[in-house]
Amino acid sequence: MEQFPHLKFVKKLEGKPRLQGGGNPNPRTDENKNNRQRHSQKLQRWTTEKKEHWKESFNLREQDNLASIDEEIVPIFIQVNPAIIDAEFDLEAFGIEIISEEEEGYIIGASLDNFRSLEEKISGFITSEHGSGNIANFWEIFEGNREEWKPKHILSEEMYAKWKNIRDDEVYNLEVSIAFAKPIGKEPDSTKRGGETRLRKYREKLEERDELLMQRESHFQDFIAHYGEITSSLVYLEDSIGCEVSITGKGLKDLVVNYQFVFEVSEIEEISGIDGTDSELPEIGLEVLPPNDDAIEVGVIDSGIMEGHRLISPSIKQGNSQSYVDGDTSSADQVTGGGHGTKVAGAILYPNGITGLTSPYQLPCFVRNLRILDANNRLKHNYPASLMQEIVGNNADISIFNLSVSSKSPHRTRHMSTWSAVLDKLTHEADSLFLVSVGNIPFPDIRYYLSNGKEYPNYLHEKYCRLANPSQSSFSLSVGSLNGGSFDDVNWTSLGGQGDVSAFSRVGNGIWGHIKPDVVEYGGALVVSKNGLNQVREHQSLAPELIRSTLHGGGAIGRDSVGTSFATPKVSHIAARLKQLYPDEGNNLIRAFIAQGARLPNGHFLNPVKSSIEHFGYGVPSLDRVTKNTEHRITFYNTGNIKAEEGHIYSLKIPEELRGQGDEYDILIEVTLAFTSQIRRTRRRTKSYLATWVDWSTAKIGESYEDFKDYALKEIEEEATDYDQDARKEMSHFDWKIKARSDHGTVDGINRTNSSLQKDWTVIKSYELPEEISLAVRGHKGWDKNRKEVPYALTVSIEILGANIPIYHSIRVENEIEIEV
Repeated sequence: MEQFPHLKFVKKLEGKPRLQGGGNPNPRTDENKNNRQRHSQKLQRWTTEKKEHWKESFNLREQDNLASIDEEIVPIFIQVNPAIIDAEFDLEAFGIEIISEEEEGYIIGASLDNFRSLEEKISGFITSEHGSGNIANFWEIFEGNREEWKPKHILSEEMYAKWKNIRDDEVYNLEVSIAFAKPIGKEPDSTKRGGETRLRKYREKLEERDELLMQRESHFQDFIAHYGEITSSLVYLEDSIGCEVSITGKGLKDLVVNYQFVFEVSEIEEISGIDGTDSELPEIGLEVLPPNDDAIEVGVIDSGIMEGHRLISPSIKQGNSQSYVDGDTSSADQVTGGGHGTKVAGAILYPNGITGLTSPYQLPCFVRNLRILDANNRLKHNYPASLMQEIVGNNADISIFNLSVSSKSPHRTRHMSTWSAVLDKLTHEADSLFLVSVGNIPFPDIRYYLSNGKEYPNYLHEKYCRLANPSQSSFSLSVGSLNGGSFDDVNWTSLGGQGDVSAFSRVGNGIWGHIKPDVVEYGGALVVSKNGLNQVREHQSLAPELIRSTLHGGGAIGRDSVGTSFATPKVSHIAARLKQLYPDEGNNLIRAFIAQGARLPNGHFLNPVKSSIEHFGYGVPSLDRVTKNTEHRITFYNTGNIKAEEGHIYSLKIPEELRGQGDEYDILIEVTLAFTSQIRRTRRRTKSYLATWVDWSTAKIGESYEDFKDYALKEIEEEATDYDQDARKEMSHFDWKIKARSDHGTVDGINRTNSSLQKDWTVIKSYELPEEISLAVRGHKGWDKNRKEVPYALTVSIEILGANIPIYHSIRVENEIEIEV
């Protein structure tokens, strides 16, 4: 039995949280209210012009042989007061469906009734009719033609650059997303007066919504069929439908400019693994034992696995392997250069390589071979979003998936991609955990940057070096790479030293300010030539030791490949070990423990800056810190469910002997929160993407539990609380490194609450420790009006730094926690 296990602490209190919010009146909106006649006339002029322009173009559709669309539904581009765009924001009362939320209050929408509802509200605004007040927040309805604004806001950056050269008769293979936003409102309580009638009407609305969804799907299929075909299955998310299409240039122009519900069109991305080379290390006579019978199985979504490999075969459960490659039922790793999936699977089983292992070696887990890449290490003829749904559906007994496969290009920054959104949906609904590589910068690109005056590591912040799709996924664990060593000789030198970010590793931040990568592991380093040509390549001394497929020759073990593909499975190994320890816990606790046990390398941990987080996320997870403690470190955890506008209070007592005024030890406090939620794609910003979002806060230094609970919860058991505002202002905050505002923490420009995995840490003197460390977990309103519960995990660690003073048992006893047997 582990001597220093993580300890479960209990939630002490629930209530309604005291949340900060509310904004100041907007001068532009106030001006509109004070000049109702002028504002209404301006809006009426704009709507009239929009209707006339739409009618003119619509009347030409038949003679131009364009697909059928509804004349009553008019595309619209508006700007509203950004302050009113919260997560629950919609324009249904104005007859407008939001197709896409843009920045600074801009909205791509569709008037569903040819502006009739909007015009009624505009007319009512003049006479201050009830329900028309929000017209003051309609700042502008743009008169510019759709040929200008729609492509700019709907096309990906790459497609927009090609837009003027689209040929009518050429066929384009694209990924398309259309919106379907039909807010239903909150489900009525049938136990209240009149509740059964309201519930019946609510269910009728749900049925109506389903019918409308089928109509939109059918019409979209007919529209595409007029110009081409849908080449994948349809992927349904809460507010959108995504698919891949093959369409003529004429159809593409009509889709982008005139189809009312499209919000994203992009080229189909090239998706692949890392190509290896041939190398060989001496065979090692290691006796390999199979995992325990009850060991978990990790899904390896990759190029297949050489299942007969002596070092891997005991980890394969016969009959579980699957191929998702079109027309190829083999699950073998056919990639030249030692394979790809074989190396990934080997890194899960042997995270530190084979050399130096004691024989016999028992494998830590099973691996399931889920092949998606062909012999050329490419994903062909498969829509990755629907493929992920199929894989999870076929492997419901697997809770951890390693995905060392990504797009070759950086992720798009406007909307969460369909692929990454599906990973988030599966994480929340199926409790699956995806560990995803952040992708690799191609060697020729690195050489180009170096040759054009962009030095390592500065070039990593070029836009083409940001995270690859789908590693921007909010709930997946995204893994980057750092150097495991350095090298220098007459001809070559390493790019970076020990513990520096790998020269090929794509970096964050993620979409909407997410902290990404989440963590990093050792995936190898690169060397650059000293001859002035800036040649870039791997070097055997800097590459991780990996298991190789021998299908095309070469050794069974090698040091021939580097990449985030091989850093990711090392974290999957840790996740598997954690899942073995906590088989009944969900993915949030696994994510929280991995972040909790991670530490930034070199001097970044105690003195982080923005680039520290962008390169490393929360750092390198230590298997020891992730799974256990020492007598100098103690970790507490809990998991639960929380609703919007609900607060949970936790606290830990600190023994008096650790708080002595005569002592001056450095105490590290680390806190991590992980949660998941339902998601939607048409919005941007984390807090509009999520149905409910969660954050954490702590008491100030010296603030008692009683005072903190009254501050953190404005209502306990339906009774209002009060706190001394003046006294609290005089107290000092813990000096958290990141904090809940991007302009408050030690790390400037990063806000932990933008992420679903929120870690922070601080170092204080032992004499500053309070009697209790109190924390609040708070649920915030997203777009879910039913306020469904969302799951979360909370971890807290206390560690004494640089002193041989035991604290584990004294803190455990102080909190009266028994070690479970």
